[in-house]
Amino acid sequence: MSLDETRIVGSGPQDTGRAKTPNAALVVVHSPDEAQKGQRFPVGDEDVTLGREEDNTIPVPSDQASRRHARIFLSGGAHVLVDLDSTNGTYLNSTLVKEQTLRHGDVVRIATMVLKYVVGA
Repeated sequence: MSLDETRIVGSGPQDTGRAKTPNAALVVVHSPDEAQKGQRFPVGDEDVTLGREEDNTIPVPSDQASRRHARIFLSGGAHVLVDLDSTNGTYLNSTLVKEQTLRHGDVVRIATMVLKYVVGA
């Protein structure tokens, strides 16, 4: 019997693929820019950046926000929020965080902008 004949075909982890990306969004609850209130920003496979610079996925219109303040990335089928060594910090559910996995209903605050992470959005 050759090594090729001993391979199991089918139900291996390589056949299941990677973990399914949650269908999620960040919804603006409060912003200094009235036009942003209620706006939904999809969160999927691609990194999401938040900060004062306009080229961020989610621009934060505040001098209290760093140019590149925080990032959300996908890890193991879950979205993870990470502070990018910002000056004033990133808050998750009123707690200052450096890195934290997001859950449905979590509230993210950067400067005076407040966003809610919703799954199934």
